[in-house]
Amino acid sequence: MIFIPYLLRSNAILQRDKVTTFWGYTDPQQRVELDYDNRHLETSATSDGYFQFELAPHAASGPITFTLTSGTDQVTSKNVLFGDVWLLSGQSNMQLWMQRLVARYPDEIENAKDTDIHFFMVPQRYDFSHGDSELDSGKWQIAVGKNIEMLSGIGYFYAQLQRRATHVPIGLISTAIGGTPIRSWVSHKTLTAMEELPQNFDKLSDQSFINGYVSENDHYQKYYERVCDRSDQGILKDWTQANVDDSRWDSLPLDGEDWPEMYRQPGTIWIRKHLRMPARLVGKSAEFRLGTFVDADETYLNGQKIGETGYQYPPRNYRISSLPAEITLVVRLHIFSAPGGPRFGKKHLLITDEESVDLDAQGDWLVKRGCWLPPKKESVFPQYQPVGLFNGMIYPLRRLNLKGVLWYQGESDVARPLNYDHVFLRLIQEWRQLFQSAELPFLYVQLPNCAIEPNHVWSKIRLAQKSGLELNHTAMIVALGLGEDNDLHPLNKRGVAQQLFEASQQISKYPNGYCNGPLALGAWVDNQQIRIKFVTFDQKLVISQGYFELIKNGQIIRLSDFKIVGKTIVIVVPEEVKVCSGDRIRYAWGNSPVICLRNGTNQPASPFILEIEKGFYQNDLLANL
Repeated sequence: MIFIPYLLRSNAILQRDKVTTFWGYTDPQQRVELDYDNRHLETSATSDGYFQFELAPHAASGPITFTLTSGTDQVTSKNVLFGDVWLLSGQSNMQLWMQRLVARYPDEIENAKDTDIHFFMVPQRYDFSHGDSELDSGKWQIAVGKNIEMLSGIGYFYAQLQRRATHVPIGLISTAIGGTPIRSWVSHKTLTAMEELPQNFDKLSDQSFINGYVSENDHYQKYYERVCDRSDQGILKDWTQANVDDSRWDSLPLDGEDWPEMYRQPGTIWIRKHLRMPARLVGKSAEFRLGTFVDADETYLNGQKIGETGYQYPPRNYRISSLPAEITLVVRLHIFSAPGGPRFGKKHLLITDEESVDLDAQGDWLVKRGCWLPPKKESVFPQYQPVGLFNGMIYPLRRLNLKGVLWYQGESDVARPLNYDHVFLRLIQEWRQLFQSAELPFLYVQLPNCAIEPNHVWSKIRLAQKSGLELNHTAMIVALGLGEDNDLHPLNKRGVAQQLFEASQQISKYPNGYCNGPLALGAWVDNQQIRIKFVTFDQKLVISQGYFELIKNGQIIRLSDFKIVGKTIVIVVPEEVKVCSGDRIRYAWGNSPVICLRNGTNQPASPFILEIEKGFYQNDLLANL
């Protein structure tokens, strides 16, 4: 018997120009032969059946068949290519798949025809006791047609750009999992050394504890749903039907901006709209695009359910095969905690092949409360705990060679930003050690603009993410402007991929850390002026109308009189304000801040908060930058 790891099976892409480990398992002490590309290698398995071959560096090429022979057994891996292999990791914005992006890129899946882009979706698995030796499933797929529906949009667009630039095969290994905090991707050893593990962490190594943890959560969630259904007047009186008397329901716009407080509290809200379809659309297939809601929904058309979504972030895009002449559209909205309701600024549309109908332009929506409930406890996801995903999804990849890592994460840490910077630095260092590549390029996305979580300070995570640039061969993408203020999952993934690709082209030129926008180095006061020095990576500074904020004695003073002098911003301070050493100056400090500082390629400066010094030019090192 011969076992080839899933990572090395047919359609695999191996990293070109590096010594490559090709490994597997067979009977103990068994002689093993490997044939590929007119080359023949031999070795013997260890006492526990493990064997490995060290393949000489191989130029980009393919397809190649690898044949393993052990005794009378023989297995093959077909269509194996040598090219560049990129690891995708982080949380939902890296994971966000091509099918979710169809509204933004409608023809991309149909036009996916490049057979030299392959991808491997690492199965979601967590382990709190030890690193898994191997993956227990998975397969390499060719990125053509419907195959890419579940592939990371950022990853796919990035692979396209790399293909055009290098003309070599591109392999994507995806490990991104939505909702995951940074500590779930770091090892037990590292978090222990940093004193970052919770006190009761050892309980997670007991599977019976986890099973009980999950079972208790499932019981609670189902009980909450039963209580909701039994108390909801809309269920008891079947408000899904078109003939319900809704003449006394409230009439409201659905833009979410002025949604009444009484309809933001936990429980259920029923939302209805009656429409008469134009004759030209009757019988057509169509899609309702209803934006997003907080939190879950069940949506009905003339009494028949056409779709449902269990949490707040996904778009409510529900297809029907044939439009009737008379429509009653009904949304049963579950609000788990305040504030709930429709997401502000989202359009509500009916889309056919021929045209788009703005449902909001057809008048207000009818709204009525179904029931009141206490806030619902958040669901329990064991994979969100520290260590688990490192052990289950990263450690099993350790024998691979990589071209680099693409990382997009941080949204799940905005409520807990303490020490994010230190953990992020150690994550990069640990992964490089795991993959035995001290200079492994690590390219990452600083959080974009997003205004849906006013109780969390996204700026703190953005500031912490800059710590990655303290390490060599890293690159940070300032993504302000690439987000959507009313959505955690902005659709412009091609724009993010473009910036990551351009950074990959710059990282060798700036091996000490590269950023696609200006980075503030320090600030000092000089004759009632605050001067801020920047590193611009050979780009000029460009400034427009906006403001900086001076923090003095707990007060925030906006300063909007400034100019550019070389690589320095000079800010004029009003005479009545005396700037002292120790005061602080900050820029773009907010979840969705005003942007007034960019470089010559229109890329925004990274947000900052700096302590103001005196006599800054006396620092010869910084003065010469």
